[in-house]
Amino acid sequence: MKKCIPIFLGTVLALLTFIPIASAGASDETNVPEEYKAFDLGEIYVTAEKIPASKKVTVTTEITAEEIKATNSRTVAEALSYVPGVIVSGGRKNQPSVQIRGLDQSMSLILIDGVPYYETNYGKLDLNQIPVDNIAKIEVIKGDSSVLYGPNALAGVINIVTKKPAGKPTAEGFLEVGEHATSKISLTHGMKTGMLNYWLNYAHQESAGWRMSDDFDPKPGTIVKKPGGTTQAVLEDGGFRNNSDFRTDSFWAKIGLEPNPDSEYYLNFHYIGKEKGVPPSTVSETVFPDRPAFSGFARITRYDDWGIDLSGQQKVTDMVTMKAKLFYHNHLDDYTSFSDQTYRDEIAVSRYKDYLVGGILIADIRPVDWNIVRFGFHYRGDSHKERDASYLPFAEDFSYTGSVSMENEFDRVKNLSVVAGVSYDWFRVTEAERNSTDKDTGDFLNQTDLEKPGTMDEFNPMIGATYTLDDATRLFGSIARKVRFPTLSQLYSTKSGNIGLTAERSINYTLGISRAFGSLANAGAAFFLYDISDFISRDAPGTEGIYRNYAKIRFSGVEVHGEVYPLKDLILRLGYTYNHARDRSEGRVTDNVTFVPEHKVDVGLNYTVPYIVTLVNLTGVYVSDSYNQLPTPQKPDQESIKTGDYFSMNARVSKSFLKRYEAYIAINNIFDSDYESEYGFPAPGRNFYVGLSVKL
Repeated sequence: MKKCIPIFLGTVLALLTFIPIASAGASDETNVPEEYKAFDLGEIYVTAEKIPASKKVTVTTEITAEEIKATNSRTVAEALSYVPGVIVSGGRKNQPSVQIRGLDQSMSLILIDGVPYYETNYGKLDLNQIPVDNIAKIEVIKGDSSVLYGPNALAGVINIVTKKPAGKPTAEGFLEVGEHATSKISLTHGMKTGMLNYWLNYAHQESAGWRMSDDFDPKPGTIVKKPGGTTQAVLEDGGFRNNSDFRTDSFWAKIGLEPNPDSEYYLNFHYIGKEKGVPPSTVSETVFPDRPAFSGFARITRYDDWGIDLSGQQKVTDMVTMKAKLFYHNHLDDYTSFSDQTYRDEIAVSRYKDYLVGGILIADIRPVDWNIVRFGFHYRGDSHKERDASYLPFAEDFSYTGSVSMENEFDRVKNLSVVAGVSYDWFRVTEAERNSTDKDTGDFLNQTDLEKPGTMDEFNPMIGATYTLDDATRLFGSIARKVRFPTLSQLYSTKSGNIGLTAERSINYTLGISRAFGSLANAGAAFFLYDISDFISRDAPGTEGIYRNYAKIRFSGVEVHGEVYPLKDLILRLGYTYNHARDRSEGRVTDNVTFVPEHKVDVGLNYTVPYIVTLVNLTGVYVSDSYNQLPTPQKPDQESIKTGDYFSMNARVSKSFLKRYEAYIAINNIFDSDYESEYGFPAPGRNFYVGLSVKL
């Protein structure tokens, strides 16, 4: 049945070619109407013609739908991997880790149309499950984001903004195929008529697994059974990656009402369902065969998300505009453990059930043209339920996160904008439970209520300014205090949890310059610094591996980017990030920090070949080596292990024809580089894709 889905949808795509859209009219290549717009209610700010100063006083990168298409990215995580200052690696659970300037994904605030997207136990979700077909842009704000975003944006903010119709009825079908039963189908339709509009998208992706580099060299790994001892085995033999198959279906719907330019109201819905294998580490995997069992040899047999939100913006008076959101997001995943690397004997299914519900209110007050005062209010409740095996009851945790903020933007002086703000943020756990089982049989004994920490609260100010010189050179800088509250896993993990944890705190600094050189080029550079205290770590001396607010970490560096337009149809892009991370913790064994590459280079080329009008896109990423393991106060003699540097280049060649068709071929990892972005987890080798899209 699963194999029939791409065939069926491919037939639908072919039929779409011959079905006209009512009132669409003839296509005009010289004056093609706009097909979609970015969903402006997906921004945290009140919609306005002017970009808020808080986005201009720090480093903000915007990835457009066309740029996503040029890199042949199929998911949000893939699209983010080409952003300067952002590193995306692949590791355990077949799930990418998205770092902003060396800081873990859980320290960034991830949003879809301004609504938080995470699960409450670990503070993050798989961004590879979000397809890009419905995305208008991805906005990455690094370091000193506005206080209006609230807490847990210590590293930065990633806002995924979806599409809405622009005017004319539009429909698009898309089909991509690759080797080893890899395919993708996407169907999109949207329309705006009068005050009513809607946008619909369905996408299906699946693969039997991805090809590894031909240079991969299989080596014996270790299987540790507790109890049961240690054995040696080759956990990956090359070819197509073991247990790397996946299948994803997603549906997105948006319906909006815009009765006049001062009012707009939208209802959004999304559903994403995924099943995927979990490729094993090539180095070591652990199996706990006794009930409740757990194993590194696993499949995630369900990974489902759905959410609904109501967004609105209303101009109340000439001076006051209000924006509000109400949202509900639900997440469920099943982790199925197997006894060994054959994936035949199922020994346990653990389940997470999460939801968050809440609201956001933003008020924009303009007493005069050169002064804007903004007020923000966030409040949400987070529920997390888990059980280690299907015979156990669910243990539930519940928490509340809130924020009240004020921001003032001052534009009285020509070419100068100053923004200052402060937020009061808080976090409170109201419910925490744990299951107890018999140590010998694993039978359920009882469920106990755990102690709850007191309310954590913080005041977080920020200030920034941007000034444009007469030659269009722009200077900018900002300072902000940021916090991230501990996750439920850090508070209540059986082996390492600590309810005495408090928020991680950082003072973030940015100082930068940018300039456009007419129609020839544009460039920018920024210095950044994160001075983090109370960093949550399990490496503190004498604590036997429990989490503590122990570490002091400093990240400092430079981020440079530029575009050059030497010819009419040629664009060259270059980005470079230098990140100097140092551990400043008392009692540390080394100054080095794990998982932070010191250098990253992003390169890109977009060229339209004359006469044959064929678009060539090349995208390359270089990432320097990084430490995967270091000696710690807990283990001062532990070996230092590094993940090597790597360079990967992708290519996409596309050709439009018959006005509404586009065909392309894409190659990822052209040079078939054999590398690991995380220790023990080889990256995909050279993989090929061909695709066809049709727009009506």
